[in-house]
Amino acid sequence: MVDAAPADVTAAPSGHPGAAPVRHLPAYFLTRQGRHEAALPRFRLVDGYVDALPWRDWDDPAAVYCLWRDRAVKGARRG
Repeated sequence: MVDAAPADVTAAPSGHPGAAPVRHLPAYFLTRQGRHEAALPRFRLVDGYVDALPWRDWDDPAAVYCLWRDRAVKGARRG
């Protein structure tokens, strides 16, 4: 599912209401899976917008977003 989501968003009509969360979730799950290099383009695509799943589920969405983005960056540097 993580690998299929970006292709699904690309195929969706412009402005589809489900597109934003589907752009964010792969960034989160790719990082959780240790696939940092693959997560970085996903983070770049959504950078600056944190009012989507999974970030909005925490008290401080921006801080959690930055935490996961930083994990992806650090993991890619090690990789």
